[in-house]
Amino acid sequence: MSVRHFLLTENGSMEEFTEDEASAVAEGKQDLPRFADQQLRYVQVAFDDQANDEGEIQVKTLGAIVKFDDAGRLTEADRARDAQDELNEFEHDACVQFALRETLPQSYALN
Repeated sequence: MSVRHFLLTENGSMEEFTEDEASAVAEGKQDLPRFADQQLRYVQVAFDDQANDEGEIQVKTLGAIVKFDDAGRLTEADRARDAQDELNEFEHDACVQFALRETLPQSYALN
């Protein structure tokens, strides 16, 4: 199973992090100064590396609201508390499609 990590920024962009980068940030070993004093949405996309016998790839997603202090250190991760913090369908699908870009090149996933 592969896992991809994304932060959705306040200006509408999506930034991907490797497994090592995401772990380092979560463990407090790496700061992200460009996100100082921000609250962002985090999306994790986990998916099978290969299709099953029916040609399907199982995909699981989870999301959180993450907060950074004035130095860009992760200080909190929590679930969305209101509609403003929740991922919309487009953002969710964009993260999934981007995560699968190498596994399913030139393909589109149906949900």
